Amino acid sequence: MKPTLELPITIRFPEENEVPMNSSVLERLRESKSANIVEGYTLNQKQIDSENKDLGFEFYAEINVNNSNLWNLIIALTESLPEVSSLLFGRIDFEINYGNYEDKKEILEFISQYKVELTEDAFINFGLIYQDKENLIEIFIDESKYVKYWGVSEKLFREIMGDFKLEEIKNLEFIDEYPKVREPLRLHNPIQLIQMN
Repeated sequence: MKPTLELPITIRFPEENEVPMNSSVLERLRESKSANIVEGYTLNQKQIDSENKDLGFEFYAEINVNNSNLWNLIIALTESLPEVSSLLFGRIDFEINYGNYEDKKEILEFISQYKVELTEDAFINFGLIYQDKENLIEIFIDESKYVKYWGVSEKLFREIMGDFKLEEIKNLEFIDEYPKVREPLRLHNPIQLIQMN
């Protein structure tokens, strides 16, 4: 199956002349032409004997969605968060910054003014999180712009996936499993970018 996922304008597969003439890199690049990078999700239950056994999530999912619909999916997934949450934010190769717990609606209102940057800039990671002694719910979008989700209500999660017509796909693949080119957003979009302090 040829990859059909709509990627952000800042991420693409490289041409063969853009990668090292290393046989393993070239092989992965050629394999990417038939990778199963499509819309859908994977879902894994938390393993009781894992290093995460004491964390309060029940399952972990990874979700591919067309980039033009990524923001809508993020907003829908925030329905699974309580009324207070914390913003996660950072540039790639740097520590993630955790915000204070604040009203979720106010956080969403604030970040919505940066939705282009957050959904298309391949050098930014962000998300929202809620954690207490019993529960961990996290929505995280890394630089490859697919969703990583830790949740407690599989029923609600599957309902949201159904609303977006996303199906569980066991052999789903993701763009960061293959060689890729990340380009600065300013090359494609002249808007003012988020200033990092």
